[in-house]
Amino acid sequence: MSILARHEGGILLRAFEPTDVPELQGILNAPGLAGRRYLPDEFSDLAPLAQRHVEALVNQWQKETKAWTLAVVDAGALRLVGYVRADWRWDPHCPSAHGVIAPDAQRRGFGTAALSLALGYLFEETPAHVVSAWLASWNHPGLAFAAQCGYFRAGQRPRAGVHDSVFFDEVAFDMLRREWRAKEATRHAA
Repeated sequence: MSILARHEGGILLRAFEPTDVPELQGILNAPGLAGRRYLPDEFSDLAPLAQRHVEALVNQWQKETKAWTLAVVDAGALRLVGYVRADWRWDPHCPSAHGVIAPDAQRRGFGTAALSLALGYLFEETPAHVVSAWLASWNHPGLAFAAQCGYFRAGQRPRAGVHDSVFFDEVAFDMLRREWRAKEATRHAA
């Protein structure tokens, strides 16, 4: 991201710092986020992460050249509340974007503001014409959040995994550049 610090909607997006590791570890290990952390494959999305795992994760995020993961900071309390990620390893025209917010900070606008900034960056500063997100069908709050943020359901992959001993589908969402522009025009007109 050309601007590593952006402030909007009560949040600050910035690069992760080594001092963020203990707070990030607490967020990632929150029971309410099990299976919803959306981490790289080499890190468990269910098992608790040790400090060395979180350090390795932050180190990996800092080295990426076709993705970025930024800390979401509550601008009022100057407290880490989650992260937002954009990834275009597959194709810069079709990146993905998602955010993860600590359970105790959810429903306070942090995720909406973070994802709004990420989408704004992708649609204004990159060749992206569509931005995607994938969610597990059992993640009802995440599915509702994606729709609230302007993503449209694009399809699903049946039986993509097992959660609580039951198969679940992977639901694909996307947002086209024109849909984002229309949403932004409506938001600014209000």
